[in-house]
Amino acid sequence: MSKKIIETKCTCKGCGNVWFFDKQDEANLKAEKIEAFGNSMSNAGKSMMCCGGCFPALFIPDKEKKKLKELDVCDKCGSKAVSKEMVTHNVK
Repeated sequence: MSKKIIETKCTCKGCGNVWFFDKQDEANLKAEKIEAFGNSMSNAGKSMMCCGGCFPALFIPDKEKKKLKELDVCDKCGSKAVSKEMVTHNVK
């Protein structure tokens, strides 16, 4: 009995680099984007409190800003010229 794994195969048109991602990678990236948005909104709220004269807000640490990895951008050369195709692997 074999299990099917469906992935997206990306090939960079600039340098020829090949990488794969699946639905789980897409879901993880979406969660990271939501977290990054929440962090930026928290930092904006802290900034607005400080503008109003709330001195203790100066001691609230800023949330970290993470650089998110884009799945359709080449890791090696940074090109967005990428061809994609769906690939199915049969795993035992």
